Amino acid sequence: MTFAVSSDAYDRFMGRYSQELAPAFADFAGIRGGLTAVDVGCGSGVLTEELARRLGAESVAGVDPSPMLDAAQARLPGADLRRGAAEALPWPDDSFDAALAQLVIHFMDDPAAGVAEMARVTRPGGMVAACTWDFAGGGMQLLGTFWKAVRAVDPAAPTETTSFGTPEELEALWRGHELEHVEVAPIDVSSRYSDFDELWGSFLLGVGPAGEFATGLQPDAQAAVRDEYHRQLGEPFGPFELGARASAARGRVPE
Repeated sequence: MTFAVSSDAYDRFMGRYSQELAPAFADFAGIRGGLTAVDVGCGSGVLTEELARRLGAESVAGVDPSPMLDAAQARLPGADLRRGAAEALPWPDDSFDAALAQLVIHFMDDPAAGVAEMARVTRPGGMVAACTWDFAGGGMQLLGTFWKAVRAVDPAAPTETTSFGTPEELEALWRGHELEHVEVAPIDVSSRYSDFDELWGSFLLGVGPAGEFATGLQPDAQAAVRDEYHRQLGEPFGPFELGARASAARGRVPE
């Protein structure tokens, strides 16, 4: 899965949740002044910007294979931002005090290799952390309700599947890399919409599997999914909020 979309499209669809998630995730990973950190799968730079606010841009690096990296580079010209994949990070061993991946693990081609690379570029005693939406636990209302609506309209339709969508799967991934003091915890955020049209319009930007699916539907099918989605959300009128829960994992590189 790639994100060959504009940074504005991503920010309107998922970035609005990432903005709320980034400070809490950085807290969970223990990011404080004096450290260096790399944002793996930095995308448009939402988490990278939070890291730079705490550490200074010169102490922050990031990597992403998508066109959204251009927006991150414009947003943070002082940071070391490179195009590349999580499974082959372009830095030497022991380069950073922390490696973080926000909402990226389930999009990696090889998550185990990605975590191994994060640990490789992190110094002994440093922190390796990631978070992903708790899909299996119903923690991502935006997407979970959308796919329920899709299946209600067409039970045979494909749906979004993800690895490491439970806290247990994420913890097992972390413990499989000899990281010490592994912990997993939930992080709750929410996003406010002015009305349902704003929400539905964000799907029509074509971001991620849900956006690609929505924009690929024929007009009648798209309208049916839209109406069912509205119904499943309780037919909101005017402003409303959707909640989201992420599972976050952290562990230290052995000294």
